[in-house]
Amino acid sequence: MIVIASALQIASPSLAGAGDMVADTCARCSRSNPNVNYTLCVASLSEYPESRVADIHGLALISAKPLLSGLATITSAARDLRDKAPPVSPARSCLDACMEMFRDAEYDLGSAVAAIEEGRYGDAKTSMSATMDAPVTCEDEFQEQGMAPPPAIKAQSKPLFQQGVISLAIISLL
Repeated sequence: MIVIASALQIASPSLAGAGDMVADTCARCSRSNPNVNYTLCVASLSEYPESRVADIHGLALISAKPLLSGLATITSAARDLRDKAPPVSPARSCLDACMEMFRDAEYDLGSAVAAIEEGRYGDAKTSMSATMDAPVTCEDEFQEQGMAPPPAIKAQSKPLFQQGVISLAIISLL
């Protein structure tokens, strides 16, 4: 996570030029992908001061930051729930699987960031897609066992997935 975080600190300090690059980029993303929530896109990118001077490449890197934070939050929630679940129970098994998926998603996110930095945008899209699938796959794990996903996981899944959609849409503009 430290490598990802330090790579994200370099998120393009170049000037964006005329107009609001964040709003323009989010508008382009929402036009090209109806799953992109324009308001969430603008709000999540604008949380980071460097977004005001970032170009599209920088915004692609910045868009990974909420995912890194979201993965840390959902992993922590899964760990807390797993520690409270009875040993050798279906719930614990699902939570163990989810934690593995979230670890893999962190790796995939790091790969996506590295690929963006290196201009390998096809690889970045592949890795970002894998990252954003983790919360959905975690919920599916519970449903396949005939259980509802725990509220703490469900509450984090949709926002994490939505951030992934935004990041993937920005990468697609590169």
